[in-house]
Amino acid sequence: MSRGVAFGSNGGPLRNRSIRMPNITLTLPANAFDAATRQRLLQAVHDAAVRASGLGAEPAQQRLCWVMLQELAAGHWLCGGQDIGARGIPCQVEVRIPQGVLDAQQRADYALHLHDAIAGCVAPGDPRVLLSSIVMTDIADGHWAANGRLWHLNDFVQAAGYAHLQSQVAST
Repeated sequence: MSRGVAFGSNGGPLRNRSIRMPNITLTLPANAFDAATRQRLLQAVHDAAVRASGLGAEPAQQRLCWVMLQELAAGHWLCGGQDIGARGIPCQVEVRIPQGVLDAQQRADYALHLHDAIAGCVAPGDPRVLLSSIVMTDIADGHWAANGRLWHLNDFVQAAGYAHLQSQVAST
């Protein structure tokens, strides 16, 4: 395999720019953090995802991790039937990752790394309590498509450089 080019299960080259995984969506109340903190949050979550998932160190591999932030307007988020914006920072995190990338321990580590990344962006002395809810969804093999093409686990492993799964690809 040439440097920077990965080959899929069909023998053709994989174009890293055509698929993004893991996909991580953070949903927060609007203005829970200022603009600079939102940028730190996005980077911290990206770094945590790379560390926890074993994504490769090459820039092309790192670009496969998408982190998106959605903000909900005031009054559009209730916890226990109440708007707790003044007392808490609810943060819902949805992680979509190819099935087979994470085992149970990696999944637990991933959740902890993501929570810690978010907590690290809460300013010291901020009286609000962070309330994180992290949902990880495995996308079944052959059910993730990008730019009109279905991908399989081996395609992801080759393109993303998941170190802990390289032996699996080598044996197929």
